[in-house]
This record gives sequence, C-alpha cells and structure tokens, in this order.
Amino acid sequence: MNDKLQNSDIEFLVSLGNHIKHIRKLKKISQTEIAYRCGFDKSNYNTIEAGKRNPTIITLLKIANALEVSLEELLNF
Repeated sequence: MNDKLQNSDIEFLVSLGNHIKHIRKLKKISQTEIAYRCGFDKSNYNTIEAGKRNPTIITLLKIANALEVSLEELLNF
C-alpha cells in the first residue's frame, strides 16, 4: 500500500484544516482549549488545522464534539 499523499489529498487536508480553524475561531475557542478538550497535545492539534496530518474519523469526532458541532457540519466544506 502506498501511503504517499497525492496533491488532491493534500488539498483536501488543507481545506479541512482551514474549515476546522474557521469554526473554532467563530466559537472564539483557542487551539489550546480544543486540544485539551480532545485530549491532544496542542502541537498535534495544530498539525490538523495546518493540513499536515491525516486525522482518523475518531479524531474528527473528538474535534467535532469539542467544537460542539456535528461530524457532518465539521466535514461540510
């Protein structure tokens, strides 16, 4: 199995990260607070918002819960 990300994958992850960041800022919550609510290290959370990490569905569910949005809303971008 080839784990190398293609350009379209990278674009998707960057868009996802930007959307998560947008929701977080609308709710006026810091990265540190979201990371804490999710049980993540802040630097790990930051890589998701930066589009540098491919989060699992469980990770996305934790982020959605921390942001108090549905998983559907988190992925609707």
